[in-house]
Amino acid sequence: MKIYTRILLIIGLAVSLTNVAKAQLDFDKFLEAGLTDANKLLQSYMEPAFQGIGYGINAGWYNTARPHRTLGFDLNVTVNAAIVPSSAEFFTFNNADYTNVKLSNGSTAQTPTLFGPNLGADDLPELTFLENGKETIRISAPTGLGLEEELPVNAVPSPMIQLGVGLIKGTDLKIRYTPDMSFGDEEEASVKLFGIGVMHDIKQYIPVVNKLPFDLSLFAGFTNLKTSFAIDTDLNQFAELETKGTVVQALVSKKLLMFTVYGGLGYAKSTTTFGLKGVYTTETNSYTDPIDLSYDNSGIKANVGLRVRLLFLNVFGEYSFQEYNTATVGIGFSFREGKSKSNIPIVPGV
Repeated sequence: MKIYTRILLIIGLAVSLTNVAKAQLDFDKFLEAGLTDANKLLQSYMEPAFQGIGYGINAGWYNTARPHRTLGFDLNVTVNAAIVPSSAEFFTFNNADYTNVKLSNGSTAQTPTLFGPNLGADDLPELTFLENGKETIRISAPTGLGLEEELPVNAVPSPMIQLGVGLIKGTDLKIRYTPDMSFGDEEEASVKLFGIGVMHDIKQYIPVVNKLPFDLSLFAGFTNLKTSFAIDTDLNQFAELETKGTVVQALVSKKLLMFTVYGGLGYAKSTTTFGLKGVYTTETNSYTDPIDLSYDNSGIKANVGLRVRLLFLNVFGEYSFQEYNTATVGIGFSFREGKSKSNIPIVPGV
């Protein structure tokens, strides 16, 4: 299996192997260009995948601004899909940015990223690799997955399982957790996730406002995703990926019968690092831990959502507005949610 296919198997999570297999990336050939050029090229090519998972893990934390009563709880399963903007489907390859790899024709070209279109060799720029100023090989630039051809949206998915527990004085503790799990034919990959969030009712402290028929809370959450997977077990080559996401928001929600409209406004940031570990040998050189990539994003995060509640069952969806807009759908169970402050009647048991 090619190296980048393993990468997508981990970070995509919900992307099928059929789609992953479409892109072609011969990593060994890129190392022939040297560490600096190889890292620079992969940094641009992989950016939508790693940025997308960073935006995705900051979504799906809540579906109401109303905390549970003490020892009330909810259990939710969500899928967050960070939508890759059209501007991230290509990157500009500029000869001036590289030393040992150049375009065979021209000085700049638009090249697909991993989440760009799946182009044929005739439609891709041709790259020439140099050693000591002399040409060694020519290959087509890497193509994209072309997900927009088969899926409704070109997006990076991030599934989550989350537990929320009501504490005291209008406070919810939210936990995301996946133990260190190994999978693959030879348990060649592992995933571990931990997240913690706190939601607190601030409406209770505001005179007059605390009598109005809506809920108002503050929320802060942190998620840490770690994965590692083998490139070649015999050669002790492996890869590591880690994403850390933080979000702080003010939340508001309004309940009407079985429907709850909710929204949030605040700040979110994430950092993703990816590295290849081990010794990698090309025809002319040997490199230790050759790839070390890092991606950061931060900014205002606003989202709106709708929850439908049938007795203890919740079905919800939301949309977050940010650089990679993120859609969330989820389902779960909730017990002992806080009492409504509205005079509007609610469904028994809710």
